[in-house]
Amino acid sequence: MTRSAVLLLVAIAATTETTMVSAVRAGEATLYRDAWGVPHIWADDYGSAGYAVAQAQCEDSFHNVMYCLHAGVGRLSELFGSGSLAADTEARKMRHAAFAERDWPTLSPPVQKLIQGFCDGVNDYIAAHPREALIPVEPVTPVQVVAWQRSLLMLSAVGISKADAEASKSNGYHPVYNPENVGSAQDISPSKEEHPGIPPGKSNSWALAGVKTAHDVPMLLIDPHWMAVGHLQLYEFWMHVRGSADFGGFALTGTPLPGLGLTSHAAWTVTAGGADSSDAYALKINPDNPHQYRFDGKWEDMNVRKETIRVRQPDGRMQEKKIEVLATRHGPVLQTTGGVPFAAAMGGYDRADAFEQYFRMVTARSTEEFKQAIGLNRISYFNFMWATTEGDIGFVQTGQAPLRPTGFDWSRMVPGWTSASLYRGQVSFEEHPTVENPVTGFLQNCNTSADVVTPGLTMKREDFPPGVLFGHYGEYRARGWRATQLLTQVENATLEDGRRIAFDSYVPPADLWVPVILQAWSEHEAATDEATMSMAGEVRLQQAVKLIGAWNRMATRDSKGATLFRFWRLVCHDMDSKVGRDAFVVPNTPEIRDDAIVALRNATERLHEIYGRIAIPWGEIKRSRRGSSEWPLSGDGLGKLGMDALRATAADTLNAENKMIPRGGQCVTSVVLLTSPPTIRAVVAYGQSNKPESNHFDDQAPLYSEERFRSVSWTLEQLLPEVKTQQTFQYKP
Repeated sequence: MTRSAVLLLVAIAATTETTMVSAVRAGEATLYRDAWGVPHIWADDYGSAGYAVAQAQCEDSFHNVMYCLHAGVGRLSELFGSGSLAADTEARKMRHAAFAERDWPTLSPPVQKLIQGFCDGVNDYIAAHPREALIPVEPVTPVQVVAWQRSLLMLSAVGISKADAEASKSNGYHPVYNPENVGSAQDISPSKEEHPGIPPGKSNSWALAGVKTAHDVPMLLIDPHWMAVGHLQLYEFWMHVRGSADFGGFALTGTPLPGLGLTSHAAWTVTAGGADSSDAYALKINPDNPHQYRFDGKWEDMNVRKETIRVRQPDGRMQEKKIEVLATRHGPVLQTTGGVPFAAAMGGYDRADAFEQYFRMVTARSTEEFKQAIGLNRISYFNFMWATTEGDIGFVQTGQAPLRPTGFDWSRMVPGWTSASLYRGQVSFEEHPTVENPVTGFLQNCNTSADVVTPGLTMKREDFPPGVLFGHYGEYRARGWRATQLLTQVENATLEDGRRIAFDSYVPPADLWVPVILQAWSEHEAATDEATMSMAGEVRLQQAVKLIGAWNRMATRDSKGATLFRFWRLVCHDMDSKVGRDAFVVPNTPEIRDDAIVALRNATERLHEIYGRIAIPWGEIKRSRRGSSEWPLSGDGLGKLGMDALRATAADTLNAENKMIPRGGQCVTSVVLLTSPPTIRAVVAYGQSNKPESNHFDDQAPLYSEERFRSVSWTLEQLLPEVKTQQTFQYKP
């Protein structure tokens, strides 16, 4: 599409020079950047809105934009060479581009205008900054945007199907099958909710009803634990489209709509752990024809597609790589790590229209309209939390969950050679676990199951269709327990209360294991002679016990007890023991207590060997780093028996400097109060820009380190005193 975009104004270098700006004109969008470089856009229509968002994203993260818009369609090898061939092959197997091309014309006109404007904005940026591209790139198209969003939304579905397949490795990738039970009420296995291959998710969310806040309006936490750098990094922006919508939040780079965010009427967020919508079907391949598989006693042809992947060579030339992409009636044919083929069945696999749901969410004007948008159910495998200005709060476990026949172990491969294993339909969205406006006045989901999103619920596993309660049902979740405790206690909550809870660094696993450690030490001390106790190692061990015993169980930056407990957990992770493994009731046996002392001794000696002392502030080890700058951090994540604080700073391995440097975890944290206009506090891990020369490369890192928020303006009147730069675009499709 040929179109011109004219930059009308680039002119506000300081706040003192800011003046009121007239309303945007036809086809116009004005991009303001506040003191933190965060973009705020006022646009006449969706085309100009998309154009301005694209310009902002490219200015801040051009290389990430390029990566994303080539990844979804399986064309990364054109940019990066053969190292991206595996990623491109999987994208082709998943048919992201094919479904995006099919569904793009079905999207509503405003959505099409938004995405087309976004593509035009990217292409004009490329034309204006050819050196930034490093290598020649072709103009991007709407199919690339739609395919990229689809590929991200399908990540969990693909991962679950692969986990099911890998779970069958122990029995030679053979499915468990009991024909006598097919169609009966009896299943041969524990429910799918006890999934062996999927670790718990790592995000937080909660919503407070107006009765629990000082302003009598709902408050919502947006706190995904996600990558803080790289192409998966979320992008913050705030958008106002004249006469249509006001919205903002955090989007996938390479897309023009927020996946987590708010409007003038509602706010929403997600955590991992929604309804399980994926399975792995074992295949019997015809030894005489690799394009056929056994089904109901006959050989059935696979769907075979020829794909060509262009691979950039070191000298810049393109080499074509031919591949075959196979699919059965169940879904695409993938492989286990051992090379065993299987067919992946995934809810939502045949759709690429999630943009429609997000658009309806950002344009909804009431609770009813917002719930109708959620009900489109285009977002798989997420716990969805929401609140509206009408005072409603809600939770639903989303996903296109199938109705599975009984008689199969759905946590592993199931036989793909019989129609008895085919799905019987899809669970209706209305049947998914849902909780709205609870009497407790709050909801939380820190990757917990639906039955514990608030106290007092009576739902049980058998109350819901199989697979829907996949969110780690019945398992101990430290963050969920802590969030429930804090949200129960809070009354007349202020934004400061929201900040305090969002960055809470209490270590719930310490409540489980510190008493065990102290009891173990008491027994050890009583059984050890005085001469042994005077040895250097025993003296250090005694010092360690005193640190643990006096610790307030907070993983603050200055906490020395937190450092010792974290190293104890690292040692436990490598032991063949249940010590350090969290549960509602820990096994406090003599053997476990012996292991606890062994682990503490090893942790103490490791600290002494590495750092020359055992009393070390946690913030000296857990560090935020951007470029050559560093800041101390509080909190901890889940990895390697992490301390699992609400303040999730995800890093579990010491680098060459004996520091833990997160690249993800708590990354775009925000607390929203649904006043009119909304009151927003937010912080990102580093800064708005990924360009080291930018003033906004790491300017938010000190706030993040100190557990502080910045204020986010909503109205133009609020914003203008904060404006540092301004660009106005005239967009003509």
